Amino acid sequence: MRTGITGGLVAAALWLPHAQADSPLGHINIQLYGNIVDFTCVAEGSDSNKTVQLGRWPTRQLSTTGSRTQAIPFTLKLTGCPPGAASVTFSGIADASDNQLLALNDASQARSVAVEILDGTKTRLPLQQASRKVTVDAAGNAELAFYANYIATANNPQPGRADADATFMINYY
Repeated sequence: MRTGITGGLVAAALWLPHAQADSPLGHINIQLYGNIVDFTCVAEGSDSNKTVQLGRWPTRQLSTTGSRTQAIPFTLKLTGCPPGAASVTFSGIADASDNQLLALNDASQARSVAVEILDGTKTRLPLQQASRKVTVDAAGNAELAFYANYIATANNPQPGRADADATFMINYY
């Protein structure tokens, strides 16, 4: 989650001595910039440790590679954001067969299944990619809509508990 200080190189710029480097191209100039802000986007209390129930599905629903379960909606409500826009980037352990998908965690018994995260338009949102920006309202609030579903990563997946863990980072613009 990003905090109220952006541009982490700002502090580093204070420690850099003024120096010149001899280079065949001449002087090398480095410009360091960023912002220090009063705002910090945070997930609303119940959204900071969110649980999304993906349901119980028969293996026949996921019998072939790429087959999916129904997409289950969920939202993340942000508060205290600076004026402008915000987005979210999900991270977690990527599935071995498709690094855009979230792998099931070690406590899961199901095999050949992953979790797919979708944006508000039900378009796949790969791990490590920022979601679409949403406008922050005058009170500093924003709400982002997402979906998640199971997806078969191979034919004839094995049944069992199928849990995955993701972390999200809030980006603001």
